[in-house]
Amino acid sequence: MFGISQPHQKIIKMINDIINILKDSYKKNWITPRDGNISYKSSDSNKFIITPSGLRKQDLKESDFIEIEISDKGWKQLNNFDQKPSGEIELHYEILKSIKSDICVIHLHPTHIISAMYAGLNLPTLAASFPELSRYTQVANNTENVPPLSKDLALQCKSMLQFDDNRHEFTNDIVGIPNHGIVSIGSNAYDAFEHVERLEHIATIVLLSKNNL
Repeated sequence: MFGISQPHQKIIKMINDIINILKDSYKKNWITPRDGNISYKSSDSNKFIITPSGLRKQDLKESDFIEIEISDKGWKQLNNFDQKPSGEIELHYEILKSIKSDICVIHLHPTHIISAMYAGLNLPTLAASFPELSRYTQVANNTENVPPLSKDLALQCKSMLQFDDNRHEFTNDIVGIPNHGIVSIGSNAYDAFEHVERLEHIATIVLLSKNNL
């Protein structure tokens, strides 16, 4: 069933959580069939799993996931050589290589968050008036309008998430990419997904109110 070396119960559960989140995201219209990508790395591991490029995300199977090894020279694909990892592999690699604890990275295209950025809003400014959001989710400043799949996008997202060298973790939980989408991180897939859900909820309220536009 798995092409991944030595899959343990935590990885198997995470893969199934990712599959369910992508199905949910598709139903919410936060991705079209081949959009979006998610990765996960276990604590103190030099390997991570990531969704493949080009496959319909709402139809992914456990065996479709690609295993990536992290080294000083970059990343290396370890399985499913008939597929390619997500085109945003550099984004996932740059974030995941920094963390020693469990971490999941989610990249989606939520409708109202993107609409708010298109209207000129910086996401932490949008979120500032809603304490129920900031209680659980720290929102980073938007990146510049950088090209998808680029190293520049990867480095800007990592920079805006603000890695704390003393705590060995990122200060922020979610960052917006204008005209593109979001990147959210958490200790597991659902923690990362909740940051997206909270911010999308607030963005919807703000856009409906039209007070800040």
